[in-house]
Amino acid sequence: MAGKGNVAVFSKKRRWAEIDIFRGLAISCMLIVNALPDFSEAYPLLLHSSWEGITLADLAFPGFVFAMGLSASLWFPKHGREAALKKAAVILRRGMILFLLGYVLNQVPLLLQHVFYPEAGASLWEEMASHGRILGVLQRLGLVYACGMFAAWRLKGDVSLGSFALLLLAVSSLGFHLYSPAAPFSQEGNISMAVDSIFPGKEHCYMQGDSDPEGLYGTLAATASFLWGMLAGRWLTRGGAGVLALAGVALLLAGGLWSCQDIVCKALWTAPYVLLTSGGFMLLLFLLQQLLGWGPDLAVLFAPCRIMGSNPLLLYIFTEISLMLLWTIKTSSGQLLYAWLWENSLKGVVSVPFSIFLFAFLWLALWLLAAGYLARKHIFLRV
Repeated sequence: MAGKGNVAVFSKKRRWAEIDIFRGLAISCMLIVNALPDFSEAYPLLLHSSWEGITLADLAFPGFVFAMGLSASLWFPKHGREAALKKAAVILRRGMILFLLGYVLNQVPLLLQHVFYPEAGASLWEEMASHGRILGVLQRLGLVYACGMFAAWRLKGDVSLGSFALLLLAVSSLGFHLYSPAAPFSQEGNISMAVDSIFPGKEHCYMQGDSDPEGLYGTLAATASFLWGMLAGRWLTRGGAGVLALAGVALLLAGGLWSCQDIVCKALWTAPYVLLTSGGFMLLLFLLQQLLGWGPDLAVLFAPCRIMGSNPLLLYIFTEISLMLLWTIKTSSGQLLYAWLWENSLKGVVSVPFSIFLFAFLWLALWLLAAGYLARKHIFLRV
């Protein structure tokens, strides 16, 4: 598998180690959070905040969006002289492929239920049409990528791009306050939930709930996360370490001030959430740049992260399908296989919360081995 289509041979052109490492940290965090075998007794830091606040788990997805912006910052310099229609086609194609991959991935649980536990009643196609989830992680990445790339195409300067990112956050915030002035971020009713009720509709939301954590309205602010990542990538590749650090501090301060007005909420992807996470990511990127600049020996310490960051899309899809399978298959006693594996391996050996973390970490280590194998075989998923 090499050279053509969506799978490409590893390029011998210069790769920015900081970007690969950052992307590897983001996907590693996501894999650990998704692989917890028991959410009821896990460390709170590894769980998404119930509504307001930020945990380690809440950094995984925005880190992935920010990393996508980092990578996108390298695209325009390489393709700047190509015809406008060709560039637009590439951007739209990538966005659509990500969206379609996400939609297909969302239907895998329904497919597995029909394969392992066939019952009389609705067909797979009928269930997909009636309550199959439409939006999700990859779908948001596809929408954000397309919106962010077209914005960066038109707004070439750093100041104009940063101003547009702030405008997106202001529009997002204003929508919450105009829709429900008395309680703009209420869990019982907000503009994001209102949009979700129209599209994709409650029956097609996550767990068929009242709203979707990757709903359409949150795409506004998530695009700002992408644009901050793109700006960080520009400063990184230009050698602007000082600008990167100052911007990170400025965004953290702005996020803290904005949180006096709006809540910090991952589920709604609020403006303070974007500013705080993006500011922190910029400072992390600055730190990585400084550490790698001290000498090649330090780069070896980050080799696992770089391996994970070289193939994040393929790893995400494979791990999600694997988890869906393990959470579907039942043992002879009726217990779900994934929970059974944890209970019959690490549970009881150490404290329950630590055994949950350790089991998820071993899951990550397993996929690190897989990522290393794929890298050696030059197998990478590109869209």
